[in-house]
Amino acid sequence: MQNGLKLQQMDDVAHAFLNGELKEEVYMKQPEGFETEGQEHLVCRLKRSIYGLKQSSRCWNSVLDKRLKKMGFVQTDSDPCIYVATEGEMFVIAVHVDDIVLATKSDERMAEVKKGLAEGFEVKDMGELHHFLGVKVIQNPQTGEVWIGQEAYAQRVLQKIGMKNVKPIHTPVDASLKLVKTTKDCENVDQVQFQSAVGSLLYVSIMTRPDIKDAVSNVAKFCASPSKQHWTAVKRIMRYLKGTLSLGLLYRKDGSSDCVGYCDADWAGDMDDRKSTSGYMFQISGAAISWRSRKQPCVALSTAEAEYIALASAAQEAI
Repeated sequence: MQNGLKLQQMDDVAHAFLNGELKEEVYMKQPEGFETEGQEHLVCRLKRSIYGLKQSSRCWNSVLDKRLKKMGFVQTDSDPCIYVATEGEMFVIAVHVDDIVLATKSDERMAEVKKGLAEGFEVKDMGELHHFLGVKVIQNPQTGEVWIGQEAYAQRVLQKIGMKNVKPIHTPVDASLKLVKTTKDCENVDQVQFQSAVGSLLYVSIMTRPDIKDAVSNVAKFCASPSKQHWTAVKRIMRYLKGTLSLGLLYRKDGSSDCVGYCDADWAGDMDDRKSTSGYMFQISGAAISWRSRKQPCVALSTAEAEYIALASAAQEAI
């Protein structure tokens, strides 16, 4: 945003895992119908990785990594999935398996890099970035703003859970309610449905919705043995999501380029083990780029100690 980079996407590398080069000696049974009479006892030695091998994704990533480095890109220390150009104008590449996002100012430089990737792999040019891993991306070239959100994904989640037409609510958590572990007197609910709903909410909260992160983390603690009380808390988050489907993160070109962080902690908030919860959020260009809500690993003996633990976690993320 600050540098006016244009976002484009290359997707669906044809037979991506088949591009990987095996370092190990791996054999497989002959495929059904491939056997030659009298040679049924023979096996195939693999020269390249195939789908189904444990190391296939690693092999593919190694090949892609070599290709990008050959083109003059280097991995960042903070995230090995992000590559930046070592020379010339700014160019950033983000990789998720065979989905590739490219960011630069110049159309000529963009075409050059795409050509370099196409020479190494059979890849589809998707043009301007609109959707990525269930996240909708809207770019405004006039203002330099970029908005990301998951309205369509959230709607599918609500439909899957059977809450597409529920009445919206203004907050994701009932502040007066403290969730506790399931006891013998509690009414149990369908564990599979509960885990499916929480898993879907976790993806939304991690990608574009920091406003529900604490609420989702709170219910996720009870996936092993959910009760009706826990399911009610999940449904409240769903109702909040229903009323805020259009919310997302807006990154502005005129926003501050400084990384600004906030952190906080409750004290002994967990009613079962009396552990505290840490939370932090960092933002650039007017919107969040990193956030977390997590129960602390140890029991804090005071409010000050809980705050220090939260601050230490936030300082690690800042670095």
